[in-house]
Amino acid sequence: MWRYFECQSSSCTFRFPAEWGAGQRISCPRCGAETRAILPTHEQVPALPILDTNTPLHSALLDNLRSAYNVGSIFRTADACGMRHLYLGGITPLPSHPGVRKTALGAEESLPWSYAPNNVLLAQHLKREGHYLIGVETASNAHSLFEIGHLPSNSPWTIVVGNEVAGIDPELQTLCDVLLWIPMQGYKHSLNVAVAFGIVAYFLRYLAQTAPSRSIDEALTHG
Repeated sequence: MWRYFECQSSSCTFRFPAEWGAGQRISCPRCGAETRAILPTHEQVPALPILDTNTPLHSALLDNLRSAYNVGSIFRTADACGMRHLYLGGITPLPSHPGVRKTALGAEESLPWSYAPNNVLLAQHLKREGHYLIGVETASNAHSLFEIGHLPSNSPWTIVVGNEVAGIDPELQTLCDVLLWIPMQGYKHSLNVAVAFGIVAYFLRYLAQTAPSRSIDEALTHG
């Protein structure tokens, strides 16, 4: 059981979480003084709203990601927002990698996934199966994520994210039905790929539930 603790030394007052068992004494890791357990205001976990499951199957394609931690984080986010499958390709680390397991926290076991050595061939296959490919890339022909007002209602859609340095494979970009970028302010003009994936995945997931059904192309053309 995890609890928060507060150091009882007036010169320290450090607050921190720690795993705690009945009768266990927790010393302050900062100064060594005694601590006080902070009891939670309630023990019940609030009921979370359930996502609508009547939307088309949606998924993500991870194109040559190099960081196992990013892959694990994407597994966890994809599971949380109701994705049905992750396609891992190229050098993307697999769930057997300890770094993926560390950040996925079990999502790699509950979310179906598959591996392909060539993401261009994989994308061609997905398009033949009717998938609408949505690339996340800062290309000259990309549209702002927030220009999108609608999503295809009849087709499964797949979010494509690319290598942390090289981006999405150029040939894979040409297979995407639309490229989206996330507007940013600040000096770097870039986001961690797992963070960017989370923003896009949740925005599109809830958009699919709340917006009238039209294609992305129609939404971009007509607003």
